[in-house]
Amino acid sequence: MLLILILSLSRVVYSGEIESKFVIDQDKLLAYELQIFDYTIAKDEKNNQKQVYGILLIDAPPKEVWEVIKDWKFMAELVPDVEYYKTIAALKPIQKNSIGQSFIECKISIPLYDFLFTLDVQFEESRYRQEWQLIKPEDVRIYNLIGIPVKDPTDTIKNIEGFMIAEPFENGKKTVYQFSLMIEFSTALPEFVENYMVEKLLTEHLNGVKKRVESHGLYLPPKLFEMPF
Repeated sequence: MLLILILSLSRVVYSGEIESKFVIDQDKLLAYELQIFDYTIAKDEKNNQKQVYGILLIDAPPKEVWEVIKDWKFMAELVPDVEYYKTIAALKPIQKNSIGQSFIECKISIPLYDFLFTLDVQFEESRYRQEWQLIKPEDVRIYNLIGIPVKDPTDTIKNIEGFMIAEPFENGKKTVYQFSLMIEFSTALPEFVENYMVEKLLTEHLNGVKKRVESHGLYLPPKLFEMPF
C-alpha cells in the first residue's frame, strides 16, 4: 500500500520554506526498510543542484536516536569515505528549550575527489531536530576576522542545506528518522561523484544510525577497525 505524504522540509536554515511531495511505501516503512528519494532541481552549465531525502523506521525511542545523531564526530565513523566531522566552534549549547549551534568542519574523500566544507548546524533538542547551511566564502572571511578558524569550502561546492529529525512513532516507542540534503555543485561532475554525495553517503548514514541505536551502542562501524598504514 502506498501512502502519499506531503512532507514539509520546513525552515531549512536561512532559506525559508521548501515543500516537496514524496510517495512513500508505508509497507516498506513498517517493515523497517530504508527508502531513498532524489530529484534534480536544476542541471545546466551554470547550475547543478540535487536534493535527496531518506526515511527509515528505527526500533527505539527518539531520545536514543538523538543521542547518536547529535554526536557528529561519531557519525563520521558510520560512513567509510567521510574522513572526519570536526566541531570548530560550539557557539550555543545543545539543551532543551533552546537552539544549540555549532560550526562543524567536514571532509569527504572519494576516488579522485576531496571535498572540504563547514556547516552551520542548529540543534533543536526539544524536537530532536537539526538543520544546517553551508558557510560560504564571503562568511568565512568574516568569521576569520573574529577568530573562528573556518576554512573555505571546496570550490566545486556552491551550497549545502539540509535537516534530520527523529520523530516519535507508536507512542514514542519507535522513531521515524528522516534526513534531507540539498547540494548544489558549481559545475557538472561525473555521475558517480554526484551519486555518492547525494545517495551513497545518505544510505550509509541512515543504516549506520539504525544499527548503532538498535544495538544499544554495541554496534561499531567497520571503519573503527581499519588499520592505519
